[in-house]
Amino acid sequence: MSIELYWDNDDQSVLLCEFEGQWTWDEMFATLNTVRKITAKAEHEIAAIIDLRHGVHLPGGTLFTADNLDKAKQIVRMGDEGTGPLYIVGANAAVRTIYATLAPMNRRATANIHFVDSLRRARALLSKHYEPQTAALQGREL
Repeated sequence: MSIELYWDNDDQSVLLCEFEGQWTWDEMFATLNTVRKITAKAEHEIAAIIDLRHGVHLPGGTLFTADNLDKAKQIVRMGDEGTGPLYIVGANAAVRTIYATLAPMNRRATANIHFVDSLRRARALLSKHYEPQTAALQGREL
């Protein structure tokens, strides 16, 4: 499989999705269904990091085929179900163009998507994002 999904932290509040080489739409939707199941069961916000540093190659080579555009729109609609921020690491110009094309279709689903240059930066921003929640939980435990 060219799409791998892992927990990125011990708290199980951040998923890491790594893309490497060629992948299929079936693999993508299987991964998204797994994410959907995880977030539906979670009692807390789930954030995600999408790691594209090893490249991402759309099936068919381009977004602008009828089938690929339809599938991309399906993915954007699924973003409505997200519960936390999404950081995309290593996005090339093509991925950013795809985002710019699709974002106006559903601003609510794409509002929590952020582009960063490194996994370290994504983790630092997520740590800062979760800092107030962690402090609040620790305050209740005292």
